[in-house]
Amino acid sequence: MAFSFNKAPNPSLCLQAYNSDPHSQNADLSGLCQITIDFSEKSAKQTLNLVNQLLQNAKGVYGNRLQDCAFHYLNCANLFNQTGKILQSGDFQKTLDGVNGALAESANCDAGFIKSPPKEPNELRQSSVLVQQLGAVAVLTATWLIK
Repeated sequence: MAFSFNKAPNPSLCLQAYNSDPHSQNADLSGLCQITIDFSEKSAKQTLNLVNQLLQNAKGVYGNRLQDCAFHYLNCANLFNQTGKILQSGDFQKTLDGVNGALAESANCDAGFIKSPPKEPNELRQSSVLVQQLGAVAVLTATWLIK
């Protein structure tokens, strides 16, 4: 069975990410998974930086929700980092579990804004979607590694 980018939630983003990394041309599936985990970690760190910028002027319930998001995105970035190391050890099931854990942290940030106003800032939502789409590609590649 061959790996297919068409199964990714956003195939064009997947191809764009791989094409932007010169290592992807000669990478095997494990290498492609590592590239995606690295991009996911970078995106999670960028989202954490955005949250910290938004926190500078935030107060009340909005500030509390952003504090929660900062916590979740710190965990998210750390999990992606740890998962990259796990992948290098060859434990593909734990790699998949780690990516899913990182994605859960990202989703927890978004969930905090679903309950009631104030709503999630658009730039945070867009950044979060990027993390989740990149992470979904890591899930896909890790799943293929297990097969």
